[in-house]
This record gives sequence, C-alpha cells and structure tokens, in this order.
Amino acid sequence: MIKPLLIILILISASVSASVSVVDAVPLSDMTGLKSTFPVKTDERSFTIEATGNLQVSNLDFDKNDKSVTLDITTSIENNILEVVIPSSLISGDFRFYLDDTELFPKFIQGKNSTFVTIEFSAPVGNYEIKLQGTTYLDIFDISEKIDYKISNGLVDKIESNPSTNSLIFSLTDTEDAGQLSVKLSDDVIMPFENNEFMIFVDGINSDYLIKDDTLNIKFNSNDNMITIIGTYVIPEFYEVAPLVLATSFIGLIVLRKYKKLFI
Repeated sequence: MIKPLLIILILISASVSASVSVVDAVPLSDMTGLKSTFPVKTDERSFTIEATGNLQVSNLDFDKNDKSVTLDITTSIENNILEVVIPSSLISGDFRFYLDDTELFPKFIQGKNSTFVTIEFSAPVGNYEIKLQGTTYLDIFDISEKIDYKISNGLVDKIESNPSTNSLIFSLTDTEDAGQLSVKLSDDVIMPFENNEFMIFVDGINSDYLIKDDTLNIKFNSNDNMITIIGTYVIPEFYEVAPLVLATSFIGLIVLRKYKKLFI
C-alpha cells in the first residue's frame, strides 16, 4: 500500500516541479560557421562568451553598468545568422536585443548556466553592432519596486540586491546636501544578523544608523552616491518559486488524506 502511494506522490510532485525546474539549454541551431570566443573579466571573475555565425565578429565590448554585450560584426551576405552563448551568471534577466538602433526579437533560451541567442537578420553587406542587454549582473537584481523607502535631499536612482553578499545597494543622485535615507524593514526583503544589527556602508565607509518603528535610518553627506545595507537576504526569485513549492506540498497532503481514506 505504501509503494503505490509513493509512486502517486512522486508523479504529482514531478508534474508540478517540471514547471519551475530549469535545465541546461541546448543551442537553438546546429549550424556551422565561424566561431569566436571572447574572455570577459569583471569584478575579479572570469567568463567566456561564444559567438558562431556566417559573419565575422571582430570585437566584443562588455559594459557591466549597462549589463550589456556589444558585438562588432562584418557581413558579407545579406541574410545572416548569429548564435551567441552568454553565461547566465554574467548577465541575465529580461533581455533586449538591437542591431545598431533597431530592436530585434530573436529566438533565445535561458538555461541554468547559459543563455543561447539565435539572431537572424537581413541587411546590406557592411559593418554593424549587435547589442544584447540584460537586467541582472553577477546575480544582482533590480528590486526598486519592492522597497518602501523615503529620502531627503537626494534621489534614489535604483535599488539592487546581491544575494551572494546578502546586501541591498541604493544608488543615489542629486545629493548636493546632507540627507537621510529611511528604509522600511521587512523580513521579506532583508533580515539582520543574529545580534539584530546590520552593516551599513556609505560610499564604502562603515557608517552608523538608527532603527525606529521598524525603519532603518541612514544619514549621508553631500555628494555621497551609494549606500549598502548588509544582513541576511531573501533572494527575489524565491517569491516566484515558493507558491509552486507550497502547491506541491498541499497536493501531496490532499492525495495522502484521500489515499488514507480508501484503506480505513
């Protein structure tokens, strides 16, 4: 009786988890062509980007602030195809693609470790730039819309999370005068260390802070550009996976109860 129950639970769990698990992707095309390999070193980490196509890729430029890869290409025919493989841990997220200033909508697959992009386009023979722009860099995520905050004498340009360092990063602008950043604390966003304290850095300098009414208050000086809060962080993607994991648990519980009734 136990063995059939386990089989049922495994099948249901697999059917639900199949929608959330990510497997390594495979190239979208089996084409042959000129292959170029470009090493990328950024923030003490090394990556490799590959490009294969019926055209020449003469240079690759990586911009970590723009979270983009730009390829300088030269075509010899009008109908062209290019496949690019980018490590997911370098840049990922919601991609946009451009041929010079024209936006493209190519086929692409985001795997566990790499993003495979196949770009097909028709254009006169000549030199072009292909730009691939993501929204995350080194597993850093833009969570500006998830944070409740107030700021005086300045503006917050963006808020990013870095799960690998358990930190929130506030990029500031227009800080011509000294001011204060107030962040509403929530366990869904960031949690303190065991001593209920955070580590705060203002432009890389360890700084004091005050917590009042579940609000973290941090003072900054004129022309300061970045505030970093370090604690225990919850990865943003957890919000997408958690409901499905919870659903799997509920389904397993329901099946268990129904199965048990059959043998009472």
